[in-house]
Amino acid sequence: MKTSLLLGLLVMVSATYPPAIAQPASPELRVSLSYNADRSQYEVYAEANFANDQFLLGPSQISVVVPKSVADQSLNVISSTGRWTDYSTVFAPATTPESDFHGVYTLGRSMAVQPGVPLLLFAFVLPTGYLDGVRLFVNGQDPHAGRPGMMGGDFVNTLQNHKGTELYRSGPTPTELVQLTQAKPEVGKPTLSVYPNPVTGDVLTVTVGQLAPDERVRLRLLSATGVEFGRVDELAGQLVNYRLRLPRQLTGPAYILAEPLGSTQREAAHPSASGQAFSTRLIILN
Repeated sequence: MKTSLLLGLLVMVSATYPPAIAQPASPELRVSLSYNADRSQYEVYAEANFANDQFLLGPSQISVVVPKSVADQSLNVISSTGRWTDYSTVFAPATTPESDFHGVYTLGRSMAVQPGVPLLLFAFVLPTGYLDGVRLFVNGQDPHAGRPGMMGGDFVNTLQNHKGTELYRSGPTPTELVQLTQAKPEVGKPTLSVYPNPVTGDVLTVTVGQLAPDERVRLRLLSATGVEFGRVDELAGQLVNYRLRLPRQLTGPAYILAEPLGSTQREAAHPSASGQAFSTRLIILN
């Protein structure tokens, strides 16, 4: 049977972290959820925009949302950085009966962080392996503690240092991904094209345009809920008919997110147009 897969292709030009010496005015830890097909596990990463060989992470929480079809029990959490535990759970609350909520908590620990280098916080395994609908809790959008059925549970994501300063920053949320696919491309801004369209099979080619050849670009393959299936960092000049393979687990709407990371030269001849985003659409037939 053939199924249709809608793949939104996004280029997101964001503030980036060159191999610079100066520390940012606002240190952040950007959190993302990935699926490791080789290990059949979900992995939660934090990516810093600062360097600190002895960074002290304070009490923190990252919350995971899973479909109600998952068994009503704590997640099987595998700690990597600190001791993370599925400390708080709410199953199919009245306010969102199709979802279960898991607050994974740590007291913190000392760790080394480097700008732009993903740091594995913890992993977890579901009996089904990959499952559509798994995602991170979205602060400000998902139900707060006072909503019906939440039983006072606070699932807000927070990553704090030892002084209590909030550093948490989310990756693109499902809503933001939809909005990016609806944005209209602008003349002179970076472009992302794919071939063929529609695509049959599990391979497509990607071409990035309107960037200097020495501009570093990160391509990320994301599910509709923002789960990352893979990434590649490459020079824009190399991203011409660049082959990408789609994982078999990806069976629904998905996105390719492209993030310029800055020039390989100390002074880029064509600096990134920070803060711009646009998309194009692709139909994949399997």
